[in-house]
Amino acid sequence: MLATFYASGCVVNAQMWPLLPKLLLLLVGLAVGATYVSAINDWTDRADDFAGGKSNLLSSKSGAFVALLIAGCVCVGLGIGLFLMQASWVSALLYLGSWIAFSCYSWPPIRLKNRGLMGVIADAAGSHFFPQLLVVSVVAAWSGHAVPGIWYGTVGGWALACGLRNILLHQLGDIKADEAAGVNTWVRKKGAYFIQQLGRFGIFPVEVGAFSLLLLLSQQLWPVIFLVLYVALEGFKWRIWGAPAVITPGKRMLLTDYYEVFYPLSFVLALSVQHAVDGWLLGLHLLLFGLRCWQTIRQLIWAGTLIVRKGLSHK
Repeated sequence: MLATFYASGCVVNAQMWPLLPKLLLLLVGLAVGATYVSAINDWTDRADDFAGGKSNLLSSKSGAFVALLIAGCVCVGLGIGLFLMQASWVSALLYLGSWIAFSCYSWPPIRLKNRGLMGVIADAAGSHFFPQLLVVSVVAAWSGHAVPGIWYGTVGGWALACGLRNILLHQLGDIKADEAAGVNTWVRKKGAYFIQQLGRFGIFPVEVGAFSLLLLLSQQLWPVIFLVLYVALEGFKWRIWGAPAVITPGKRMLLTDYYEVFYPLSFVLALSVQHAVDGWLLGLHLLLFGLRCWQTIRQLIWAGTLIVRKGLSHK
């Protein structure tokens, strides 16, 4: 979410540091939404998780506790929604969209989780599509700069593809437990092989294509430089470890490190170049996520050191 916030700021050439208080409130709203999702998912999955031999955080909690937790999330969510409504109706509706999508995914009698493809789409929309577009929308509303429609479309397409990939990988990882519990996920209906092929040759290429267009539309050099570094590092790991990043449950996921480290860092760096005041945002980002960044930097240093040593050994 932060990366898209930074990237959208670059696209409209707006100072983002002054928007920090509103951004923090938005993150609270997204966190509350995530808590609501986790609560209703665990509560409505109790019987299925028991049948499938999976752990469930709410299995030992009382109905009153869960009701209070869900009600608290809804109340805070309504407050955040009203706050967003003051900025723009679009933002409020996008925020509401995530709540509706996940409610339809989990709550009976709709419970799209058991309805194949519709459940997959609902999860992808709730977890990625609506939140990512919400971030773009609030940047436009709070900065007073219009965001191009093609940017909305590109971010939305990329987010939906990411969401589809993630939920299908999750369902692939849970396929045995879902079979034991009789949960009719789309992976169970179509079979693991079909889903794996769809992910590799359908969804993932769309994700990569949309993200490539996103980088092109941003007209920023730093994300491209960092992408080259990421690709080089992954190639090096493949050669040394013999274990490439893949799109398979339980494995090191392709593009995860770029999305988590390089993507946000490159755009907050670009913001600080555009506007000196956003250097504070860069500093805050490094303060909060410095450990994760440092882990990646150490890997780059490690790779560079081995390459230099190998080069010297051949002289």
